[in-house]
Amino acid sequence: MKTLATIKLFAVASLLFINISCKKEQETMRFAAPNAANFQSLRNKALHDLTQNKTFKAEDGVVFTSTKGTTVTIHASCLEDSEGNPITGEVQLSFVEIYDKGNMVVTNKPVMGRNQDGDLLPLVTGGEFDIRITQGNKILKPRCSYNVTVPANLTGDLDYGMILWQGNINADGNLEWDNGDNAGGQEQGLRADEKTNSYNIWNGQFGWTNVDRFYSHTGPKTQIKVVVPNAYNNENSAVYLAYEDQPNLLAQLDTYNQAEKFFSEHYGFVPVGIKLHVIFTSESNGSIAYAIKEVTIADNSVININESELNTASQSQLVALINALN
Repeated sequence: MKTLATIKLFAVASLLFINISCKKEQETMRFAAPNAANFQSLRNKALHDLTQNKTFKAEDGVVFTSTKGTTVTIHASCLEDSEGNPITGEVQLSFVEIYDKGNMVVTNKPVMGRNQDGDLLPLVTGGEFDIRITQGNKILKPRCSYNVTVPANLTGDLDYGMILWQGNINADGNLEWDNGDNAGGQEQGLRADEKTNSYNIWNGQFGWTNVDRFYSHTGPKTQIKVVVPNAYNNENSAVYLAYEDQPNLLAQLDTYNQAEKFFSEHYGFVPVGIKLHVIFTSESNGSIAYAIKEVTIADNSVININESELNTASQSQLVALINALN
């Protein structure tokens, strides 16, 4: 009898152990392991969804007005191929415009610019744009300057501190901004027009362009760390910073420490005492996985993102959530 009771007790204990183990496994497996290719596909889709297209004849030029009211003027007979040959016939304009931090996150197009020392620092944007013109499989270039007129009310009041920036995708696949002379000999620039309440751009190259200035903060700054769950890294996830009361600023933590599982940056640009939202994004089974955490920055802050804080959302849902942040 004693042996039978012992066997029954062991059986019950085994069932309890299995049940608890299953529950723990369910908790830890709430999200599928992130996949870097799927994460990039989500970003590519978000960018594709923002792309506007227009077909026109190169010899006629075009004045294209975007869904947000920005106008792009390509002058007549002002396109050439990579060998400098003038282009005639039908061509296709592709145009992307981003003014809000929600769409910056889902497309991975933050506003981080290089200063004179080469440091990558947060910018305040009046709009970022990608302009491309093709004819078949040929990528075309401008033979003369083209123009872009951006309504200032898309990002607030007219800001006379704004200048023109050119964007480059770096080796890690992140967009960086440079205000140096990258126009290949073509004239480029920006003027804030009080009469039309707009930014008037003239430029001699296609690709990513930005209306921006550096974010200014006179107080102390610090370098922060954002620790992420074990399965995540800089190939299958990203960390952004949305500053309080700065709707047109999205910073990115662009370095990752594999040993200690944290994101950071090189330069210690985060203001001490500021309130901000840490935005973590990844993917799970082809859907967006994310966490948004409000923090007040102290010197050398370490912020932990736990797997229990992760949620899933559609692209439009995450954009709305981020744009609703103060």
